Amino acid sequence: MTEKLEAPTLASLTGVVVAGGRARRFGADKALARVADRTLLERVLASLASAQERMVVGREDATVPGVRPVADLRPGLGPLAGLHAALHASRTEWLALAACDLPCLTPRYWERLCREGGGHQVVIVRDEDGRLEPLAALYRRDILPVVEARLFAGRLRLRDLIAELDVAVVPLRELQQEVGARVLHNVNRPDDLHDSRDPCAG
Repeated sequence: MTEKLEAPTLASLTGVVVAGGRARRFGADKALARVADRTLLERVLASLASAQERMVVGREDATVPGVRPVADLRPGLGPLAGLHAALHASRTEWLALAACDLPCLTPRYWERLCREGGGHQVVIVRDEDGRLEPLAALYRRDILPVVEARLFAGRLRLRDLIAELDVAVVPLRELQQEVGARVLHNVNRPDDLHDSRDPCAG
């Protein structure tokens, strides 16, 4: 157990969207796909609008007002490299890490995770089958040495990293009852956008 510390708040952390993936299954630049008059990237960033700072990792061409673009320090090594770059760039104790293909995330989702953060290094959602969602989770900045060691050793799976850390788990079903059944709806293919209708509705 890590030292007992105060839980973060959404206003005290850095909001990070990882948007450097190649999106092979989507067949286009997923982050810039539009739905309900906003790109997927803009929708995820909106869920983090109250964060102390917001960053986009892996897209130096990102030009969203008030959002800092951050380059991968180890390009081509996936989400762990994105987390690594975000931890290096962050100036806050905690960061919220999100994939750009989770357009139904909301401020209430992040606020719920924040309440579980005191004394832990990661706050993450787990579904009924035991699967974790590492790309919609909170990470404390003091995990940087562990992340860096795994990255340089080529041990790139985020779920394996989490197994080494002090983790608070939020059950998905409980979270869905609070913030919406489709909060972790994932967009992998154009069909997942429901023909341009809001993918978070119903």
